[in-house]
Amino acid sequence: MSLLELRDLRLERGGRRLFSISRFELDPGDVALVLGPNGAGKSSLLQALAGFLACGGDIVIGGERLAAMPRRELAMRVAWMGALPPAEFGLTVRQRLELACDGLSPPEQEMEAAARAMEVERLLDHPLGALSSGERQRVELAALMLRDVPLWLVDEPTAHLDLKHQAACLRMLRARCECEGGRGMVVVLHDLAQARALARGRSDRVLLLDGRGGLHQGGSELLDDVDALSTAFDVPLTRGRDGIGPRFDELEDGA
Repeated sequence: MSLLELRDLRLERGGRRLFSISRFELDPGDVALVLGPNGAGKSSLLQALAGFLACGGDIVIGGERLAAMPRRELAMRVAWMGALPPAEFGLTVRQRLELACDGLSPPEQEMEAAARAMEVERLLDHPLGALSSGERQRVELAALMLRDVPLWLVDEPTAHLDLKHQAACLRMLRARCECEGGRGMVVVLHDLAQARALARGRSDRVLLLDGRGGLHQGGSELLDDVDALSTAFDVPLTRGRDGIGPRFDELEDGA
């Protein structure tokens, strides 16, 4: 049985079709990368999978339809991390990590281990509003680590992070995906190099939204398809020594 199955999934916003996915499956231990330009529907897809947005078609998690699943049961199966780290509510870092466990205090050693992994252990008693955006993002990643559920939905996890913590984030996601029993992940990314670093498994999937209602779907080899990527991002891409990307050095002033 697949961990996640999408059947004829359709979503429209503002009278515009964002995407249509006829069939998609994700197994435990695999990563699905969602790529595409701004406004293509990447975050909306994650919100639909988390039950925050109504959409057409069926979302099936662990053999049960999302539409018929009580919120409490859904919370035991799915963890969602948004793209914008919160700073409101006057919470301290410690309280935010406790909230990740449904308000129950996690074992102190687990909370400290997650905080240490994301290098926020010295910030546990600081209010979220006093932190930088990068520090808040690391707090959210630590909170995610405390969610021991089968499916993670993660929106731009490396946003706001410096290079060191981008690498730490990707290592953590890959390790948690490959842990005993396996954990499925649907991850939105913008950086193609980071996407390649994360999609190392033979069964990992790629969903490439083009912002015009179109969709390319395939395995990790899609990350090396220059034509498909150029079409989706609406910019000419080339394959260079550092991988596939635009030639920024050829841009003219004012272009």
